[in-house]
Amino acid sequence: MTRLLILVEGDSEELFVQNILAPHLENFGVYARATGVVSKRLASGKKFTGGNRWSNVQLSLSPLLADTEAWVTTLLDFYGLPDNFPGVSEASTSHGAARDRVQTVEVAISEAVGKPQRFIPFIALHEFETWYFSSPSKVADYFGKADVRDAMERACQDADGPENINHGKETHPSKRLESYGMGFRKTSAVAVLKDIGLDAIRATCPHFAAWLDHLEKLGTPA
Repeated sequence: MTRLLILVEGDSEELFVQNILAPHLENFGVYARATGVVSKRLASGKKFTGGNRWSNVQLSLSPLLADTEAWVTTLLDFYGLPDNFPGVSEASTSHGAARDRVQTVEVAISEAVGKPQRFIPFIALHEFETWYFSSPSKVADYFGKADVRDAMERACQDADGPENINHGKETHPSKRLESYGMGFRKTSAVAVLKDIGLDAIRATCPHFAAWLDHLEKLGTPA
């Protein structure tokens, strides 16, 4: 049995792991569990999760990496990473492709935590909500908004693929979804991703596909 600990940025990512990714990985003998980035801890011991400040990510990663019998990965958004996050300054000044820039950040994260052997850093390009653009028709059907399909398809065509949809303040994936007037809510909409399915996301999002391939290979088929 292979255990996999996944540090996630927010509630929607945690739901994705629990309801979609973990059940899929069990077929490969990989048992995944999501843990949120701890953003605040009260004297009472109560914890608040969410966010991508490097100090919080680093602190939250520490106990996971201390488990030497488990693999550890991350699920954080490229969009909105603060300037002091490892690799972000280098990535922001690079003129390379988006996937090359996000890989710069992933390498820098690994170096910042000491290059542990069982660590697989992963940053979603450009945002977790990118994956909804893998199937505009499924999203349109779920929300009962036929015109949304055309808008999402245009966004994908203009960017040459879902993962290339840019991360400008008004054009990053979740902002686009919220602007379509269909009542998109991050946590409740995770059900749509289950309907879309990992195969569709893998087929349209190469960076995600490489991550999923890596995670599947950690275990032995059940």
